[in-house]
Amino acid sequence: MKVVCSAVFRDLPVHELPDRTAVMVDALRASATIVTAVSNGCDRIVPTGEANEAAAIKKISEGNVLLCGEIAAQKVGGFDLGNSPLEYTQNVVEDMVVLYSTSNGSIAIKELAAAEDVLIGSFINAQAVAKKALSYGRDIVLVCAGTKRKFSTDDILAMGCILDRMLKLDDTLELDDMGRVALKLYHDANHDILGALEGSTQFEYLKKLKLYDDLEYCTREDMFDVVPIYQEGVIIKG
Repeated sequence: MKVVCSAVFRDLPVHELPDRTAVMVDALRASATIVTAVSNGCDRIVPTGEANEAAAIKKISEGNVLLCGEIAAQKVGGFDLGNSPLEYTQNVVEDMVVLYSTSNGSIAIKELAAAEDVLIGSFINAQAVAKKALSYGRDIVLVCAGTKRKFSTDDILAMGCILDRMLKLDDTLELDDMGRVALKLYHDANHDILGALEGSTQFEYLKKLKLYDDLEYCTREDMFDVVPIYQEGVIIKG
């Protein structure tokens, strides 16, 4: 079984997706937020592109709907929630439909729709998403969301974490060069993810916004045994 790895979803050729299982990785913070919301019982998550698209959908929606997301890592004015996973507690999201717009992650998810299956993963559900991806028995594409069309160190580290779990389950997997680089970066971190991210662009930006609790939360390993799955335009618990 082959594993193709892409540092930025926009660089992935479309022909790499059909008949493969895709895993979208946005370590800081979309993957963690989605995993948390699904784990805490939201009905479904609807990823959208720009924030105004999510707002437009909210206007024509009925029932229990939350308008959520960020621009430049900060909550959009008029939205119910931002992109901090710590906001998505059970008492807030249970049985709710989450309309979700972020700068990178929500867009990346939609771009992977041509894959046979689309999973969402990161540090916090690495073991679970690795096991789920392998269970389909198809070649796998690990795709990082990146930041502003560029690769992001946090995503590469999270990809390496997921690859580490995959190889422990199946040591015959064939990795490409990007995968081997991600795996080495993760092993070199020796489980000190926060230390490994010091000085990286997205990490330092979130520190500047004083989102220390988010950084600590998003870099915990194997905290959830939950795998969100994107299908038919929505994300549900797999």
